[in-house]
Amino acid sequence: MNILLFGEFSGFMNCLKVGLTSLGHNVFLASDGDGYKNFPSDFRWDRYSSHLSRRFLSKPKYKGLVYLTNLWQNRSLLRNYDVVLFISPYIFRNRLKINEAIFDYIINNNKRIYVSGAGMTKITFDYWYNSKTKYHDYCEGSLLDEPQCPFLINGNMKGWEERLLSRIDGYIPIWYEYAEPYRNYPCIKKTIRIPINVNQFNYRPNELNNGKILFYHGISRLCKGVRFIKPAFEKMQKYYSDQAEFICAERLPFSKYMEVINKANVIVDDANSYSVAMNALFSMLQGKLVMGGAEPIANKELGLEYNPVYNICPDVDQICDVIKEIIEKKDQLQRLGEENRKFVLKYHDHIKIAQQYLDLWKADLDK
Repeated sequence: MNILLFGEFSGFMNCLKVGLTSLGHNVFLASDGDGYKNFPSDFRWDRYSSHLSRRFLSKPKYKGLVYLTNLWQNRSLLRNYDVVLFISPYIFRNRLKINEAIFDYIINNNKRIYVSGAGMTKITFDYWYNSKTKYHDYCEGSLLDEPQCPFLINGNMKGWEERLLSRIDGYIPIWYEYAEPYRNYPCIKKTIRIPINVNQFNYRPNELNNGKILFYHGISRLCKGVRFIKPAFEKMQKYYSDQAEFICAERLPFSKYMEVINKANVIVDDANSYSVAMNALFSMLQGKLVMGGAEPIANKELGLEYNPVYNICPDVDQICDVIKEIIEKKDQLQRLGEENRKFVLKYHDHIKIAQQYLDLWKADLDK
């Protein structure tokens, strides 16, 4: 099968590509590397060799035009595939006409088209923002991250998404959060768990650093609950400075992020979600403990018999209670870390997950 993966979020497509190629399929990945995270890709539409284009790329208002030009000049790389999987309905959220032009070309020049439910969309935003749930807090945090959030101010986005959903062969969510708002859309497929390249990182015994347990939170976006996590860290530092250390760091490239992870014992992922994402799973693969989303309804969506993630909420005191619970178990870190790695191997192995995608696509191609 010839497969085009289009876009990238946190290494999702890289892991899926490794799984698909391991199963003997031809896969081409086109992306922008997910911005500052700089993930590898077979084709990067954000990289352009000409001096003029580099000058334009330094000016945000011209980036969309330069990216579109780069994609158009390399359009031969984007056609004649059996299957295309987009990471999102958006390549350029603030430039719908450019976005539509890219999708139109790819839809018209390939066989089967799918969109991954792996990030915020207008449909998702509206559903959760109007709810009384912890994911409402995620949406509120998104507005703090991006005051001119197009999901709020651009009324045309929902219409674009619904037109796209009517043209594709399937919408494939990765989480409960991205499945629930789409239940009434005919193109929704069964939720498929996140693929993790289980060969990418080795297990490291989870051991104390000079007798202290190290908690780490990577501040990438405010929507992940740093306004609850950071005060919890500060509060617990006062009471447990002799037993624990607490670190927050901002916007690290993926390679640097994983260097920091190597030193940490506990990763605090997201206080506002029902599920955990790529970086948390990469950490668990290495034997780290994780605090993040592990709501029962999300575990059921993913078909999990158990989940070793410590569930946290947008509540400083609740987060403090979980931190205290983990500190009291610090003599069990290595055993708990081994269980976390086994969890990822059982439920997120990139080859097993890739096979689920292939089964879905093959069934549609055979129709």
